[in-house]
Amino acid sequence: MDSESRTMPSSTPKNTTRRGRLLKYGGGGIILLGVLYSGGWYYLANELENRVATNIAAFKEKGIDATCENATASGFPLRVGLDCTKVGWADPAKNLSVTAGTFRSAAQIYDPLQIVSRIDGPAAINVPGIMPLDAKWDNLTSSIRLDKPLPKQIEIEGSNVIVNQRNAAPGDAPVAVVQEGELHFATQDPQMDVVLSFNKLKIADNVIYDRPLPELTGVADVQLANGFALLGKPERDLTVLRGQSGTLRRVDVAFDDGSGIGISGPFSIADDGRVSGDFKVTMRNPEGVAKALQGIFPEAGNTIASVLQAMAFVPKDETGAPTLPITVKKGKMSVGFINIGRLPAL
Repeated sequence: MDSESRTMPSSTPKNTTRRGRLLKYGGGGIILLGVLYSGGWYYLANELENRVATNIAAFKEKGIDATCENATASGFPLRVGLDCTKVGWADPAKNLSVTAGTFRSAAQIYDPLQIVSRIDGPAAINVPGIMPLDAKWDNLTSSIRLDKPLPKQIEIEGSNVIVNQRNAAPGDAPVAVVQEGELHFATQDPQMDVVLSFNKLKIADNVIYDRPLPELTGVADVQLANGFALLGKPERDLTVLRGQSGTLRRVDVAFDDGSGIGISGPFSIADDGRVSGDFKVTMRNPEGVAKALQGIFPEAGNTIASVLQAMAFVPKDETGAPTLPITVKKGKMSVGFINIGRLPAL
């Protein structure tokens, strides 16, 4: 015991010194990593700000006035993003412009290709063919998964969006109001999936074809077999869909009483704009649908009433809703051997 007690004090200072050196080197290494990380983050932030300035200058050379006022990198230490006090896009050649408020975007350092952003209103919108509009909202966000040559996924979500005619009188109704809306794109060359959904959409009466329109809730889930081809086309109307084919996985519109119409099935669009396809059309609560349609098209009241009577003899799906198989060949619609009309060319 005496021998062991004499050797222990002599080894303790060595162990203490070794631990001290390890702590010193470890602490120094952590500080060095922190300095290198911070330097790398600020380098990326500076590159981001420079890239934004370069891109804006390039747009201006093309006659497009892109705006990102007071562009500043943000998000240190775990994210990197861009903040702007005001954003805008104006293309005088097309008479198109949009301006909005604060813009914030960010990507996690460990996943830089996934970018989320938020934009604040109000927004001023000028589009050819319609009156100047102002829009405001409670929340408007987006999420983008970057890829080459195009983003792999884009998601846009908004809530309590109100669109007004610019300089509208205080008592004028909004042009459109939607409680919730979402738009999703997903691409896998050459295929493109597009999903649009909205909840409690009310468009002001007489805005579309001078018709009163009820409040609507709906979804359109469409898969395009060659959606990538759309991105290179100059058309800005429905003619851009010529030559496309795909599937209506679900297209559904519902009225405020729960009645509604759903359509699904494969389709194709010829080069002359004629539509062909095999569709299944389902009508939930036919009486409610008929009442809503008669409110929109009062001149077609007798026709709508006749269709309603015929729905009593139509096969039902598992929920009891009348379901019709409709075949369309080059725009001509038929149920079995009975022709029921013709779709206009796109």
